[in-house]
Amino acid sequence: MHEALWTDHRFRTFLLAMRGGLFGVGVEDDERDAFLEQARRRIVPIVQRRVLAEVGATVDDQGVAVVAYELLEESAWDRRRTWLIASSDPWGFLADLVVRELKAAYGETSGVRGEDGDEAELAGILAASTRRGIEGGSGGDGTA
Repeated sequence: MHEALWTDHRFRTFLLAMRGGLFGVGVEDDERDAFLEQARRRIVPIVQRRVLAEVGATVDDQGVAVVAYELLEESAWDRRRTWLIASSDPWGFLADLVVRELKAAYGETSGVRGEDGDEAELAGILAASTRRGIEGGSGGDGTA
């Protein structure tokens, strides 16, 4: 069954429920799952395009939705939540938050496999290989 997109009001109601505590009931599993579906439909395509364009990396749709949910949990008591509630485009602002988070995470981890990782991996392959290395030719006599 294809569920309708949440209105901004519905999204704000969800945000209010996330605080839980004494005055709220918190978010039930089915409500969290409903949000994840909304995030996949509302912000994932935007986030995927921007992350690919800005850092050249692809991201998983479910992973993006989970990051969005976790950001909402983290911001339950800070100014980001305040702006999400007051913004005329809360889904757009959430997409911006997710893009910023993913870019920061990518920046912190992009060097993990970088050239040094490739060099070490290639050295390991070379050491494990039983084949002789290919030596470069001079190229002067038409041979490679």
